[in-house]
Amino acid sequence: MSEEKKFNRLPLNEKGELIKGVCSLKSPRNLVFISQKKTGKTLTAANQPKILIADCEGGTKDFGFPVNNQVDVLRYEGEEAFQKTNKYGWLPMGLFQLVNELKHANDMSTYWKLFQDFDDKKTKETYEALVNHINKMPFPILMLDTITSFIEISNSAALHEYNQNVKPESRKTDVKRVDEYGGVRLIRRKFEEIKSFVEQNASPFIIFAGHIAEKKKVFKKSEDDISTVDIDLEGVLSKIFTVKASAIGIFQRTNEGCFIDFTKRDESDLGVRNAHLSNKVIKIADFISSQDLEKGKVPNTYWNVIFPEIKFN
Repeated sequence: MSEEKKFNRLPLNEKGELIKGVCSLKSPRNLVFISQKKTGKTLTAANQPKILIADCEGGTKDFGFPVNNQVDVLRYEGEEAFQKTNKYGWLPMGLFQLVNELKHANDMSTYWKLFQDFDDKKTKETYEALVNHINKMPFPILMLDTITSFIEISNSAALHEYNQNVKPESRKTDVKRVDEYGGVRLIRRKFEEIKSFVEQNASPFIIFAGHIAEKKKVFKKSEDDISTVDIDLEGVLSKIFTVKASAIGIFQRTNEGCFIDFTKRDESDLGVRNAHLSNKVIKIADFISSQDLEKGKVPNTYWNVIFPEIKFN
């Protein structure tokens, strides 16, 4: 009789056989979608249960009706504009306070314990325990709106961190002027730190809503020709979003409603990791008239198609 062994790291049972998982988490942990400005990206999330809009530019103030599920990332309590942390360096105070409260409200410590248990076993029991915890959260989805403004907030922290580490006479007012390379190293490092801080502490699922780049060659494109490579980000930052995203698509609005197009339009487009979204056009909201919007109504939405584990009702 062969000796049975216990494998702690390898996905093998005591007999050395591959452990076959029963369940998988379908909802994208990082969703990025882009579009032209003023197309209704934020509107599809306004006053939707389970979604918190982290407003990075005050856009929700212009809807003409109360948006109850939003928080102003630029606002903070106290006099200090930045918070120093051991793991992530200096962080914008408004974002730090928001994520810290979300961490407690969503009980993210328990979430990560359950997620690790599910990731190791992938059984029906561990899956159900994880999903049950997710649905107890007030905001399992955090939407950062918009990516461009989020990066500006990140750059302010990068500049503050730089100025804290140099002599007063060497301090700068623009992070892109800290060196001859336009501060790229500082910008990228701080952005990766802040992005990790949000993803690890705020909510299980993060949506990054962005615009297409304001470039002449992009504006000449038709809506059908817009690609995910047209995201409004500088240099290497676009790769941080597109390469590391679970799913990335193009947001579109028609007379029939709002859709996210996850199809690959050319070879430069990245694929979608989530099988239920790959190469599909997903409707996320019905059409709504301007008259109904003025009355404070919101469109019927179908976020559950993208995030099937979450009960939105």
